Amino acid sequence: MSDLQNSFVKNLSDSPIRISDILRVARKYGLFIVAFACVSGSLAGIWAHFQPSLYDASALIHLDQHSSISLSATGATGDDYALKIQTQITGLHSPDVALASIKKLGLAANPLFNPSLKQNMDIPQVREELVRAFLGSLTVARVPETELISVTFRSRNPVLSALVANDVVDEYFEESFRQKYRSTQDVSTFLSERLDSLKQKIQAEQSDLMSSGLKLGIIDLGGGASGGGGGGAASSSIGTSTLVVETSGLLDQRVKSQADLYLAEAQYENLLHNPDAVPPAIIPGSTQIESLVAQLSSAKATVAALQDRYGKNYPPLSQARAQVQSIQADIAALHNKLLQSAQQDVESSQAVVKSLDDRIATLKQQSQDSSSAIVHYEVLKAQYLSDQTLYNTLLSTLGSGEIEAGMQMQVLNHFSTALVPGSRAYPNVRVIALAGFAGGLMIAILVVGILTLSSDTVHTVEQIEQSLPLPVLASVPEYKDELLGKSDDGLALVTLLAPRSASAEAYRLLRTSISLMPTQKPQRVIALTSGGPGEGKSTTSLNLAVVLASQSKRVLLIDADLRKPTIAQRLRLKIGGQPGLSRFLSDPTINAEECIQSVPDIPGLEIMPVQEIPPFPSELLSQPRLAELLEWARLHYDYVLIDTPPVLLVTDALIITRQCDTLLVVARIGVAQRRALARIRQDVAKYPEKQFGIIVNALPFSESYYSGYGNYRKYYGDGYGGYGTPGYFQDGLTKDKAEKK
Repeated sequence: MSDLQNSFVKNLSDSPIRISDILRVARKYGLFIVAFACVSGSLAGIWAHFQPSLYDASALIHLDQHSSISLSATGATGDDYALKIQTQITGLHSPDVALASIKKLGLAANPLFNPSLKQNMDIPQVREELVRAFLGSLTVARVPETELISVTFRSRNPVLSALVANDVVDEYFEESFRQKYRSTQDVSTFLSERLDSLKQKIQAEQSDLMSSGLKLGIIDLGGGASGGGGGGAASSSIGTSTLVVETSGLLDQRVKSQADLYLAEAQYENLLHNPDAVPPAIIPGSTQIESLVAQLSSAKATVAALQDRYGKNYPPLSQARAQVQSIQADIAALHNKLLQSAQQDVESSQAVVKSLDDRIATLKQQSQDSSSAIVHYEVLKAQYLSDQTLYNTLLSTLGSGEIEAGMQMQVLNHFSTALVPGSRAYPNVRVIALAGFAGGLMIAILVVGILTLSSDTVHTVEQIEQSLPLPVLASVPEYKDELLGKSDDGLALVTLLAPRSASAEAYRLLRTSISLMPTQKPQRVIALTSGGPGEGKSTTSLNLAVVLASQSKRVLLIDADLRKPTIAQRLRLKIGGQPGLSRFLSDPTINAEECIQSVPDIPGLEIMPVQEIPPFPSELLSQPRLAELLEWARLHYDYVLIDTPPVLLVTDALIITRQCDTLLVVARIGVAQRRALARIRQDVAKYPEKQFGIIVNALPFSESYYSGYGNYRKYYGDGYGGYGTPGYFQDGLTKDKAEKK
């Protein structure tokens, strides 16, 4: 794991996110976040403005729940209906319907649909590209909480959108009707053949019955009054003949059994010769086949989408193809199971019919052997009427089947046709611009959050205290605004230019904190350092020296940064040929008084600058002359402040710390690093006898204690303390003396 990731995880776990942190980040990065979001929204809006206009046309079709599902006593179940409607949706979105519409409407030659104008539909690649483009523009979905299905097509031309949406519905209706009609036509052909055979049998039976009736003098074949004198005798013998009664009962059973056999055979033939057809809902297992067919269509669509997007060698494509093969195998297995079940039904029905035929044939033979001719006549008549009833039943079934194939089996109905849209559906410039704004806002917040959590820079006083557990003596707020408009003739120090500002008060608070620190000597030697450059240690040293001198204290400020001195430059001192700290440390003949310069504008403050930069500063500071200098300074000054280099860059600060009473670490908000402060903690642990403290620099004014006063200067009234006037320091000094007394 990289350092950035380690820092991110550690900061996320160790630093709880508070509202104040969010507000701080918002104040710091708010302008960037808003600007990024506005730019993203503007770019999204501009992009949407130049996109081609697309139009949506929708047709509605109705799936009748009660005509498409077999109802039980309580009606259709929700799961069955959801499966049925999903099956229809998958069928409407199938490649076959898309291909039929493309061919019928000539979309391959329409540049609005096919800009490439590849029209050779015999090439599989071209055909697949057109079908994918068509299905990508087609949306089929159920209207929530209704029995309606919406078919929507999106195109650059509004007329084309409406035309295609309506044609998709028509093509699906025709294809659905053709499939059902073919299945019913096969059943009708089978039943017609059985009817022809049965008709010939009835004609033969009618001829035998007429011959037997003429011998008995009976003319009526419908069972009415006889034409001869034997009618009365026949009537009396009919009621007493058990042979006739039994034959009539068996013939009635045979009518029903024979009809069931014919229907079972028709159903078996349909399943045998139409393996792709979905069986009727009355057949057990038809619901499972419909579900598998819907899954198969969805799986094939997934395969086509993956292949189109990622190519034929995409690894998950093999899994999708395996799923298609698995579903196909399940459908084939279930179809074979249904076929076996239908075959068993046929064999069972054939056994029943054969049993009845054998018994009837036996009774007929008995009637022929009977001495009564009238009994034989009645048996023939009963069989004739039975076969005629069977013929009428099959004829009625055949007629109703044809009607059902043409009308009643059409469970989908037109609800509304697609109209030519009057306004474009895409792009919606306003919505896309808002989406771009929201997306840019989220991205900016995410980036800022990651940068903030992964950043090693401290942003609050609490973070400084966590990294470097030392007492915070003062928190100096930012004071750039305090120095705006001030004259460049004076020293650019806030304690001079704005002595009653919040920042100047923070330095006075630092002075008080130092005075309250326990000490064994009345004179203090204080070193100031920082973890890295640019944290304001030199500025802090100067302002602290000013507020200490304002209490009539003698203060010596030593510029001990022998590598990059800045004190003399900041105070605009003219060094000339006068020696400084580097000369004093390297030349034993030079006295300390020769290296001291006073600051005319600040009574009580004297400076020991760096005259020249030595080649080996660390070795020079390690000489005994530094201890001699500080012992001399203790005798002549109340406070000795030493401005040292950053403690983590060079060892100069630690060398000087051995000769000091107190080491103050300046940590600037937004600049100091957590790791640097942790390193300082390890370094200061080597000097347990020394005093240490932290000065927080450049704290945002809103997070400082002074923010509660609103405008600090206005809180105390205008003119409090005066700014930039020639006697500003003397006024402040007099005020401090009065407060002291």
